[in-house]
Amino acid sequence: MFYRVIIFVIGLALVGLTFALMWAGAGIFLDRMGERERVFERARIIAVWTFAGFGIGLLFMGLGGPVLGTVAFYRSARATVPEVSEARVLLWGFSVVLVSTLVAGGLLFGGLALVA
Repeated sequence: MFYRVIIFVIGLALVGLTFALMWAGAGIFLDRMGERERVFERARIIAVWTFAGFGIGLLFMGLGGPVLGTVAFYRSARATVPEVSEARVLLWGFSVVLVSTLVAGGLLFGGLALVA
């Protein structure tokens, strides 16, 4: 029973880390695009939608999380910063989703390798 609690806490920490990395990536994106007003709030909105799209993509399509997460990043970023080119937003969205997934997944599989 104690191990289940530990696994649950580690899972929550990895989910939180993934969201935090998406939030940080959205903040870096806004900073690079020259946005200076309400960056914290706008980055949170982009991260929430990106994380929701990523989660739904994983749930319904398996490996579709990066695809749907990128689309969600694109849609929310275009609503927040409409003057940025579409290709730039798509590349930023895919890189934010990919980096956050790789870091969290690397920690997960690294931890599993240490235990096994």
